Amino acid sequence: MAGPAAAAEKLVFLVDDEDRNLLLFEKALSTQNYRLNTFHDGQEVLDALEQGEMPDLVVLDVMMPRVDGFTLCSVMKADVKTQAVPVILVTGLEDMRDKVRGLESGADDFLTKPFHPTELRARVRSLMRIKTLHDQLEDSNKLLRNDKLHLEALVQERTEELEGLTFGIVAALEMANELRDSDTGLHIRRVCSYSHALAKQMGMDALFAGKIRRYASLHDVGKVGIPDSILKKEGMLSDAEFEQMKLHTMFGYELLGIARADDMARNIALYHHERFDGEGYPRKLEGKNIPIEARIVSLADVYDALTTRRCYKDAFSAEEAERTIRAEGGQHFDPDIVDGMFAAIEEFHSIRSRYRDRS
Repeated sequence: MAGPAAAAEKLVFLVDDEDRNLLLFEKALSTQNYRLNTFHDGQEVLDALEQGEMPDLVVLDVMMPRVDGFTLCSVMKADVKTQAVPVILVTGLEDMRDKVRGLESGADDFLTKPFHPTELRARVRSLMRIKTLHDQLEDSNKLLRNDKLHLEALVQERTEELEGLTFGIVAALEMANELRDSDTGLHIRRVCSYSHALAKQMGMDALFAGKIRRYASLHDVGKVGIPDSILKKEGMLSDAEFEQMKLHTMFGYELLGIARADDMARNIALYHHERFDGEGYPRKLEGKNIPIEARIVSLADVYDALTTRRCYKDAFSAEEAERTIRAEGGQHFDPDIVDGMFAAIEEFHSIRSRYRDRS
């Protein structure tokens, strides 16, 4: 009965002990080209896996009888057959410790109840795209193991293919990031362009400059793990909220590791809030111990934050922002990169004008 189109459908496991939640999941995803199997706890999923059913993605409630969501996620990520299957943990828990526990169990994304069906669909599409690219990469790796494919021309072809897959994964993560943060779009374009201009000014080669233009876009991708109550708060964060916000650097590093992104992307995500004087976070690295790509993106990010309006502050003028950056040379920022910014200041002004926020 099933034709070629049905065979191409992706299989999604929906897991929740409450029927009304399963109905919400099914309704949200019913318009998509997915096959949907429902389960009432983690043990039912383990039984289905034992019988040979293999999902392309799992939407998984945390609190369930018998085998809970954290446990099922850990078991799947520990099994080579299922470790690449994306898992979205759905939880009503707001405590940051629960999100950290979810990351430790291997979860690929979080959804906090109550959620909008559009958000669930978007997160499933984004992770499905990453899973498809991962499967293509694994298939290509199997082909490479064949000695007959080790000719120089085929190795070059393989390198180009891998680069294309990496950019596809990065694009999917960018989309996921933009869904969480309404300020992201033009901010990302400006930070990428500022970082590219700085890399060229600092004498980096074309490969490095091109990569930093791409990967600077992921500096805040870890914010997908931060609650909206903190991420979108109007006004200054409390000390406790700021400590939770700091975790976005580690969330981003782990998420990019799951996506097998380039080391430059992971360094930017983890270290872009380090300071040259060693007073930054999360590792309190100092001076040249901070990767150069993170030092560049740090300055680009702060310059953009200073010169744009945020929900908690008005924009600085270009002159005020530049005085602040110069004063922070050797403290917040690498003084050589500060010099590079002022050497390229006309290009900075052009970028700021080209991607100005719409009021």
